[in-house]
Formats: sequence, C-alpha cells, structure tokens
Amino acid sequence: MMLGNYKKILEKSRARVQELALDVLKASEDVFEAFKNGDIEKANAAKELLKDTHNRNNKIDNEIIKTLALFSPEAKDLRVVIAYLKITSELTRIADYIRSYAKSYKMQVSGEFDLDDLKQDTISFQQSTLKSLKAAVESIKVESVDALETLYRKVNVEESKCDDILSILEKNTLGQICINPENAGDYVMFLQSMRKLERVSDRSVTIVKLAYFAQKGGKLKL
Repeated sequence: MMLGNYKKILEKSRARVQELALDVLKASEDVFEAFKNGDIEKANAAKELLKDTHNRNNKIDNEIIKTLALFSPEAKDLRVVIAYLKITSELTRIADYIRSYAKSYKMQVSGEFDLDDLKQDTISFQQSTLKSLKAAVESIKVESVDALETLYRKVNVEESKCDDILSILEKNTLGQICINPENAGDYVMFLQSMRKLERVSDRSVTIVKLAYFAQKGGKLKL
C-alpha cells in the first residue's frame, strides 16, 4: 500500500510539473505571436495564463516535500523527486521573464519609437528562445537517455544562437539610440526586456540537465 501511494503521489507531481511546463510554453508562444503580429491580446493572454504560477509552484513543492518526508525515496526515485523540485523552480523563473516581457511589450506598443529596424533580429531571437523552451518541456516527458542527450545538444545550439543574436540586437539598438536619442529610454527598456528573455534559454538548458540527471544520475553540475 505504501508503495502504491508513493507512486500515485509521484505521478501526480509529475503531471503538475508537465502541466506547468506546457502553460509556460503556451505563454511563450503567445508573446512571440504578440510581437510578430502586433497582437496585444496575445500578450494579455500570456500574462493571464501565468498569473498563478507561484501558487502552483508552492503546491508542487509542498507535495514533493511531503513525499520526501513520508517515503524517503532512494536512488533513481530520489533523483527524480529532486529534479521535479528544481525543474519547477526553473519554470517559475521562466514564467516571470515571460510575464515581464508581455508587460514591457504592451508599453512598447503604446510608445512612439519605431522597432522596424530591429524586428527581424528580434523575431529570430524569440524563435531560438522558443525552441530552447520546447526542448526543455519535451525533456520533462521523455525517459530515454538517448532522447535526452539529443535534446541537450539541441537546447545548447539554440542557447548559443540566442547569445549571438542578442549581441547583434544590443549593437543595433545602440545604433538606433544614436540616431534617435529622444527615444533612448524606450530603446533601453526594449533591450532590458530582451536580456530578460534571453535567460529563458539559459534556464531551458538547466531543465534538460535536470531531466538527464533524473534518468542517468551522476554528479549534478549546474
């Protein structure tokens, strides 16, 4: 009976983590569509979807802590439980970045400065960010070590792309500030939002590492 209860709690925690991951991914897709198509409602939808993230995080954490206290899992089971705990924290931070970006996007739309010269690089940047997050969400669902290794390579490629494109965006944004100094504050705010969004790819790499650790073990290095 104890083993059966433990498995049920573990599956429940896993389902909640996966549900949170899918909502974070959906919100990321919404803010990408918001920027690409000038759809303010998509930005609002992203914020609404993630408004209760911290409460959901707390529920998952409490369930996992209760699992540790009641069942004292060992070996792989312990790795999985710890991984869920840390993955939930990473997802919550990603949700914070996305909500912050959705809010700043609404301010960009209401502003008078022109982002046309930065739009294509921004779209490419958000595409790589989204691909990173998709790989992370997929890693939570799979159990094959080979599949996780493939996802790890993929998420690293996209994270590297994000870094490269952000460098280009920073350079071009500074150029726009020189051309339009009256809008310097708006451009700086835009750049700050891009830098926050870049952390999504960084934390996506961490999530894939955690998923790999849960299945393969070894020394966890983050």
